[in-house]
Amino acid sequence: MRIAKHFRKDQETLQRFLDVFGGGSAMLGGGNKNVQPGFFIHGSTFIHEYVDASFFRKEELLIKVLEDAGFPVNSGVIGNMKDEHAKCKQAAELLSKAASDWQGGDSGARIEVGWAASEYTSTLRQNLDRLKNLVFPLLDQNISPEDEPTILEGLNQIVLENSKEIDAGKYIKLLETLEEELSDWK
Repeated sequence: MRIAKHFRKDQETLQRFLDVFGGGSAMLGGGNKNVQPGFFIHGSTFIHEYVDASFFRKEELLIKVLEDAGFPVNSGVIGNMKDEHAKCKQAAELLSKAASDWQGGDSGARIEVGWAASEYTSTLRQNLDRLKNLVFPLLDQNISPEDEPTILEGLNQIVLENSKEIDAGKYIKLLETLEEELSDWK
């Protein structure tokens, strides 16, 4: 199915982000004194601009396709994905605020950053697993080959809208910056 292929690059980018961001969260939780709030502020930028503005929008299109195929809206796969999106957004908001507070001198916010980063990464990992192991197979089983081009067109429209606003290379550079900073803490 071409829909799953369309998500492959996003999944690889997100996995890379989760690896580095989860590593930073683990070091923070382990009490590494070298961990800095700027790492999490940069991570929040990635989350807001890449995950929320692009990836989750694409997933919302797939949720709509599943709804149209007759899946229950508030339970099962759709309900779980909506819950994961909401949980990620809550954790991201707390993360952003706490990282800014920490950078502003509130040392107690460091604990909130650790919790929010951990919550975010574990929830997004669940979401990616659900997408790969449940959503794509369900789409394969429930949409016709004739419907696939329409779905792909909708996904491409989201990419096009985002490409006008953002430079895709920006996120790879941001990931490289996070990876470099993480390696400095070791």
